[in-house]
Amino acid sequence: MHKTGLFLILLTLVSCEYFSSNKVSKEEIVRKEIQSINWDDIDRYPLFDDCDETATKYEQRRCFQSEFSQKFFSILKDELSVAHKPINDTVRVQLLIERTGTISMVAVVKNEYVARVIPDLDSIVKRTIAKLPKVYPALKRDIPVNTRVVLPLVLRVETEPLNSPE
Repeated sequence: MHKTGLFLILLTLVSCEYFSSNKVSKEEIVRKEIQSINWDDIDRYPLFDDCDETATKYEQRRCFQSEFSQKFFSILKDELSVAHKPINDTVRVQLLIERTGTISMVAVVKNEYVARVIPDLDSIVKRTIAKLPKVYPALKRDIPVNTRVVLPLVLRVETEPLNSPE
């Protein structure tokens, strides 16, 4: 009887382990979910009104780049009349599109020649960006997120030689 009682006590202590459940805390679930998200990719690119939000990501990116370039250059062409020397170069405009849809310039990466010929290029780009229409921000899991964009800006300014009086 003594052995049977000891056996039942041991069985009871060991068997409790089989009935306990492993609870996962909310913090652990959130931590695992955050680790599984690819933060370097977005679900939807920033869009202008003319772009289709139901299009594929590739088409959205193309539309954004095309619309941005078209709108940007239509405003910029009036501003670039300040160049008095020919330019055929590319600068990189680094932008931040905030989750509110506001576009701001982070930097303009340019070479020394462009900086000499158009010394106020940064302020020209800032003024041009300020005139752009509002953009719908990029989405990650249907939440608006900040996005950094680098757009190449091809500068082609040809100056005509001045005619000398005869």
